[in-house]
Amino acid sequence: MKLAEAEQAAGKATLPEPFDPVCSMVRFASVPKLRFMVEEGVVTRADAEPGVGNAVGVAVGDTLAQVREKHPDAQVSTHKYDKNGHYVTFPNADGKAAIILEESGGKVSKVRAGLQPAVAYVETCG
Repeated sequence: MKLAEAEQAAGKATLPEPFDPVCSMVRFASVPKLRFMVEEGVVTRADAEPGVGNAVGVAVGDTLAQVREKHPDAQVSTHKYDKNGHYVTFPNADGKAAIILEESGGKVSKVRAGLQPAVAYVETCG
């Protein structure tokens, strides 16, 4: 969805200073525990803070063993920066979007969802 459409639904976005139209992270007061990636005016990804629910029923702090027990077919790959960490990916049916969990020290540390390729970026922007 375009940022303007998101603002109609969620209220005015809080933009970083400086705002980079190529890629910036924004917030909406109506959903304070989420940060949204906006690329070229389109919302492409949401990064959740602890306590935000998701469609796969996994929370920050859950163990990798718990995730694997709930979702034995989840895609698990090696973390880019943490040699003992992992990414657990739940792609949608057509592969154009996903929910991605980051695991470090045996526990889920981050949760994000969005469109490919933005959801797979290890770093955020702005």
